[in-house]
Amino acid sequence: MRPLGRVWRIREASTLAILLLEILFFGWYLWPDSGTYHPFLNSSNALLVLKYSSIYGIAAIGAAIVIISGGIDLSPGAVIALASVVTGGLFVEAGWGLTPSILAGLLVGVISGLVISLLVIVVQLPPFIATLGAMGIIRGAGFIITEGRYYDLSRLLPRGWHPLGIPLDWWPPVVMIALAFAFQLITHRLQWGRAVYAVGGNETAAFFSGISLGRIKTSVYLISAILASVSGVVLALVQGQGKADLAMGYELDIIASAVVGGASLSGGRGSVIGAVLGALIFGVLRNALAQIPGATFYDRLIVGVVVIVIVVMDQILVKRGA
Repeated sequence: MRPLGRVWRIREASTLAILLLEILFFGWYLWPDSGTYHPFLNSSNALLVLKYSSIYGIAAIGAAIVIISGGIDLSPGAVIALASVVTGGLFVEAGWGLTPSILAGLLVGVISGLVISLLVIVVQLPPFIATLGAMGIIRGAGFIITEGRYYDLSRLLPRGWHPLGIPLDWWPPVVMIALAFAFQLITHRLQWGRAVYAVGGNETAAFFSGISLGRIKTSVYLISAILASVSGVVLALVQGQGKADLAMGYELDIIASAVVGGASLSGGRGSVIGAVLGALIFGVLRNALAQIPGATFYDRLIVGVVVIVIVVMDQILVKRGA
């Protein structure tokens, strides 16, 4: 694993370099003509980027693990939305306490992950089809529950709420960073993590080496869905809403973050820290483009182009390695 470890560190360093260059570029491009206030390089804007990038980043950790195992998950956006709906509905409409409402929201991830695992392992559907179908079912469940309404958590949450002494706006990056370091250690130090890489690298060889493919695949889809539900709960609390149309289109951003961070769609390669850095890259991009007149029309185009370029480069590297 030592040579692989060096590869991951190099890829993470290059991803970090891209992030820093991006910040420097937009800092220069958006430099104000007069005055001292910079619309991009200021502490309030930095917190805004961190806060909303973290919603992608938390789910991107799970997406990266699935991709490393050789799979794909298209359902995180739908799970985020349904987790926010369940949390908000129980807290606002049913009168539950905040803690049991949050736990119920996280249970959405557990159930979703188990259903996807069942479709992939038992029914043996291709992961793309299984998670695409699950995405529609989960998103549809959110709309059925809300009937087009939304749950306003903000009116019931205490003003100036600081859970555990941490301002609410800081909770998304705190959760993302804690989970990123935890799963980075798990994937690189524990036998389970090595098994995930082995399954993604060569499923047949992993099977004959005694690795339980079903157990590994179940665990990665379960982790991905649970982390998506964590994103949903965090988003509901920070934004103060539970809505079925939250996180529309997040699937592309989440997968793109993992891929830009070094996860190979061929499986067997990737990095949790890299996925988080990828989420920050897209978070900075979206925030900066919103401050350039007319540039927001290009954000989806840029994300799509970046994903295609990265995947093409990855395929070239894979063929050269072979």
